[in-house]
Amino acid sequence: MSNNKGKDLYYQDLASSISSELYKEIPAWLTSFREDSVAKFSTDGFPSLADEQWRYTNIAQIEKSQFKLVTEPASLQLADIQQYFLEGCDQLVFVDGFYQQQLSSLSELPANTLVMPISEALAEQADLIEPYFGQSIKANADIHTPEGHGFKYFNSALFSDGVFVYLPKNAALAKPLQLVFIATQDSALINTRNVIVAKAGSKAVITETYHGLTDQAYLTNAITEVHVESNASLSHNRLQTETEQAFHIGGVYSALDANAIYKQASYQFGAKLARVEVHADLGTASDCELNGLYIGHGEQVLDNHTRLNHRMPHAISKEFYKGIMDDKSRGIFQGCIIVAEQAQKTDADMGNRNLLLSNKAEIDAKPQLEIYADDVKCAHGVTIGQLDEESVFYLRTRGADDQSARNMLTFAFANEMVERIELAPLKSRVLDELLQRFPQQGMKKEWL
Repeated sequence: MSNNKGKDLYYQDLASSISSELYKEIPAWLTSFREDSVAKFSTDGFPSLADEQWRYTNIAQIEKSQFKLVTEPASLQLADIQQYFLEGCDQLVFVDGFYQQQLSSLSELPANTLVMPISEALAEQADLIEPYFGQSIKANADIHTPEGHGFKYFNSALFSDGVFVYLPKNAALAKPLQLVFIATQDSALINTRNVIVAKAGSKAVITETYHGLTDQAYLTNAITEVHVESNASLSHNRLQTETEQAFHIGGVYSALDANAIYKQASYQFGAKLARVEVHADLGTASDCELNGLYIGHGEQVLDNHTRLNHRMPHAISKEFYKGIMDDKSRGIFQGCIIVAEQAQKTDADMGNRNLLLSNKAEIDAKPQLEIYADDVKCAHGVTIGQLDEESVFYLRTRGADDQSARNMLTFAFANEMVERIELAPLKSRVLDELLQRFPQQGMKKEWL
């Protein structure tokens, strides 16, 4: 990791001065955790282009902007944000990084199940959350990121709130849970932290959605830690539709025990610059599926960084991402599968397909396989191309104009990822985003 000390003095001072003031009462272990994170950030600063894992993502604009921590969230009414709610889901709402009970709704939970803001969990359930806090990030550390990076440290030092979900053995949420994160303030720096624990045999569907109500620049820095224990099944989605002057740094770090099932999907449409890391550490005979769709236009930069760490035998991972870049936008996909020496009988497959709609758009794709076992089945593939002009011509001979023909083909390319969405209200929302970008004349959404 590069040393940016001196470059990030503003953020170093911010972390040092405020990290101890975020809660009136916090457990001693969290105080130590925050202090350690501040020290690491002061040494490393934010990552730079010199760091191999960040070579395609220039965060200089974030460093120069000197975003400010929010001390008080904006006052919103339900009507201001209801458009972002997924039908049929429970909602926990966070505005400018702070939980808003009056905007949230939660169904009756199974016995001993916890769904609560992490600020309350750290005050009321500190002993329960301590064994999990920070552990999935440690589980995903390897030779590429032995300690992490500056945005993780910064989040650990300064997160204001987030959610703690604890599913006890064999529990199941009756309704899907949506975590709604709303940004409203210009130049805001919003750090949120989620911890999701699915104990043995439990089951849930959880979706994070990120939105902005300001057209000015702000920074969202969000981390979700996931722990899926033996025979538990967790479906975890992430939808990012921040405003186009925003910056979004996100991370999902999961640890899977033996026979755990984890499905993670990432959909990126918004922000001026967005980077989302999805890393998973796989136990024996665990099953992990990653899906992703990113669509950029204008001068957007959308970065997707995945890593699947097969550390034990018989695990299965399937990963498939698609990107569409138009205008002068830039898409980035860095995917890595690591198979440890003891991870025999691994079955891993990674695919990434990209479509360029403009001669000025750019895709950077870097798939990696690191295999240290000899009895495995692993494959990866990447494609980058443009629309097939023969297909465009065919549609035009059937009565479509040039733009409509191109929209149809582009929509079809992206819709493969939409069809993989199992949660119906999320599928409908992603479909809305897709049709907004590639409208289909005369088409009704319910036909799809």
